[in-house]
Amino acid sequence: MPSSAFVLHEREALGPGLRRVTLEQFDRSIAGLQSQADVDAAVHETRKSIKRLRAVLRLIRGEIGEEVYRAENVLLRDTSRLLAPIRDGRVMVDTVTRLRTEFATQLAPTALSGIERALIERHRRRRERALDDETLVPVVVTTLRSARARYGAWPVDSNLPAVYGRAAIRDRFEAIAPGLDRTYRRGRRQMEQAATDPSATNYHQWRKRVKYLRHQVEVLEPLWPEVLTGLATSLDRLGEILGEEHDLAVLVQLVSEVPTIAVDPIERSLMAALAQHRRARLQQASLVLGMRVYAETPNRFVDRIERYWDARAVG
Repeated sequence: MPSSAFVLHEREALGPGLRRVTLEQFDRSIAGLQSQADVDAAVHETRKSIKRLRAVLRLIRGEIGEEVYRAENVLLRDTSRLLAPIRDGRVMVDTVTRLRTEFATQLAPTALSGIERALIERHRRRRERALDDETLVPVVVTTLRSARARYGAWPVDSNLPAVYGRAAIRDRFEAIAPGLDRTYRRGRRQMEQAATDPSATNYHQWRKRVKYLRHQVEVLEPLWPEVLTGLATSLDRLGEILGEEHDLAVLVQLVSEVPTIAVDPIERSLMAALAQHRRARLQQASLVLGMRVYAETPNRFVDRIERYWDARAVG
C-alpha cells in the first residue's frame, strides 16, 4: 500500500500540503537510492514515488500552467525510464513465478521452471549492466534533488504576490477541480475503450489513468476518510488487477521476441496459454470493478468531491 504520509493533514491548506507531500516523496526516493541496501526495492519505491508526483502535477495542472506542467512531467517520466531496465527485469521474474503459483495444482512441479530460471538470469545481467554504469544512480539522484529544490521553492502564501511569475496554489477546490475531472474522465473513457477493444495497449493506458486517480484520491482522503478510503482501496485493487494483466501481456510478448528465454517450445506454448487465460479472467474482473469505480459521470464525481471539500471547510 502507498505511504500513509501521502495525504493532506486535517485542515491543511492545499498549497503547503501539496508541497509537503511532494517533498516527502522526493526525500524517500533519494534516500533509498543512496543507501543501495536493496537495489530492486529502492528502484521500485522511486518509480512509485515518481508516479505519485506526476499524479499531483496532473491535479494542479491548471494552477501551475501548461508549460511548467509539461516540463516537470517529462522530466519525471524520463527519470523513471532510466531505472526501467532494473525494475522491468524483476517484474518479469515475479510475473512468471505468480503464474506458476496461480496454476500450481494443475501443473507439474517443474513446469515453467526453465522460463523462470532464464528470466532470473536475464534480470541479473540487466541489473549488473545498469549498475556498472556508475553515473546512473548519481544522475537520477541529482535530477531528483534539482526537482525537489524547485518544488520546495514554490510559493505557498496566496496572500503574497507571485514569485518570479509563480503564484501560490489557491486553497480552493477550483485549484484541483479541472485536474480531478480530467483524470477521472480520461480513466472512464479508457475503460470504455478497453471494454470495446481489449488490446494490451488499451488496458495499459487505462491502468495508468487508474493509478493517477488513485494517488489523487489518496491525497484528498482527509476530506472524508470514511468514504474516500474505500474509493482509494477500490482504485488500488483495480490498479493491481490491471498491473498483473499488463505484466502478463509483456511476458508473452517478451518470450515470443526472445526465444532463448523459453527454448522448449512446449513450455513456451504452455506459458502463453496460461498467461492468456489468466489475462482474460483479469480483464473481466477489472471491468466489473471498473464499472463500480467509474459509475458516476465525471461531473457528478467532481461535484461530490467538492461537497466533501466544502463540508471540511465548515466542519
